[in-house]
Amino acid sequence: MINSKSTAPPCPKRPEVLLIAGSRPEAARLSPVAAAMTTQGRVDPVTVAGGADPMRVHDAFAALGAPPGVTVLPGAVPANAVQVGAALAVRFDDLMTERRPAAVLVAGGGVSALVAAQVAFFHKIPVVHLHTGADIDDLLCPFPEEGNLRVIGQLTSLFLHTTGKGVLRRMAGPNSITVGDTLAAVTPASPVLAELAGRVRRGAARVGMLDASVPSILSAAATLLGSTPDLELVLVGRTSTEVWQDPALVGLDGHPRAHMLDRDRIRDLLGVVAVSSFAASDRCSRYFEAMACGVPAVLVDSARRQDADGGEGAEPDRDWVPVVAPTTDAVLHAMSGLLSGSTPGPGAGVCPMSGPAAARRVEHAVAWMLGLERDPAPSSEDPAKAC
Repeated sequence: MINSKSTAPPCPKRPEVLLIAGSRPEAARLSPVAAAMTTQGRVDPVTVAGGADPMRVHDAFAALGAPPGVTVLPGAVPANAVQVGAALAVRFDDLMTERRPAAVLVAGGGVSALVAAQVAFFHKIPVVHLHTGADIDDLLCPFPEEGNLRVIGQLTSLFLHTTGKGVLRRMAGPNSITVGDTLAAVTPASPVLAELAGRVRRGAARVGMLDASVPSILSAAATLLGSTPDLELVLVGRTSTEVWQDPALVGLDGHPRAHMLDRDRIRDLLGVVAVSSFAASDRCSRYFEAMACGVPAVLVDSARRQDADGGEGAEPDRDWVPVVAPTTDAVLHAMSGLLSGSTPGPGAGVCPMSGPAAARRVEHAVAWMLGLERDPAPSSEDPAKAC
């Protein structure tokens, strides 16, 4: 008797890759990769929101079009990076025991990346590290990220670099690939800010992202706008009536090159910081967030500097962080110094590999590591010479 049912074998399950982020900058770099993996259809990406404030990361993934598949809650509010790491270790262990992913992808040198790499190693799961920026041969600078990076480097099976510059010998070899910066794929949702980001990438403008609740920053910004014709400023947050009533700030109110941005608009925030020449705030968490995105920043001394609003679990009062006095002259001098280090002009400071293609290169490299591609990089490209 002939069985009328199909005897075709079931489709093999695609390998699963965990994309683990512990901060908004990490989520911003991993979201385009998740989209590229979904589009290509060779692996199943599972985004994981971790860190000291996982809901902050969860919201970033969601705003960037990559809703987290897993949100790892640390339980009690951790007091420092050690407690964050201890809580994450147990939860990452449970997660990897349950899901048995084919690989774990982490970005940067935060606590979540460190712990995820260690737990994956214990489970004999390959670690893929998206390394951002150049290496600095100083164990304590930046602290603790440089130490974290060294540990992650020892546990990593595949190194993916954003620029290919300043890579130490520990990251050299056939498993080290330059892919470009995936952060450049994040564009603001606001048409006005998206148009601004496009002009910055064409070299027609430069942009600074400033905390709009700090009077000394606003006062310095008004002066900087007047002396720098190609500069535009994005003022983040709601300013108080008292601040705007200051006669020295009249030049900012309604200025065509000053754009207000509510800090709850996550995609706009990350899309602007991706193209910023500098940032300024009096909050440690915002300072570190800008620095993690590769943006030089000014941290203004203030009582509010002790507030930790969503960082990666590091102590908010790091004494080694240079701070600027909360005066207009001091802030203006610091911001001018950072701006002078950015070079205007077409394509200035932009890696040619950055953008949506960078995420596709990450997907391709991971597929190669898993045996789904013959070559580690697309055959039509020479990544080592692109940046």
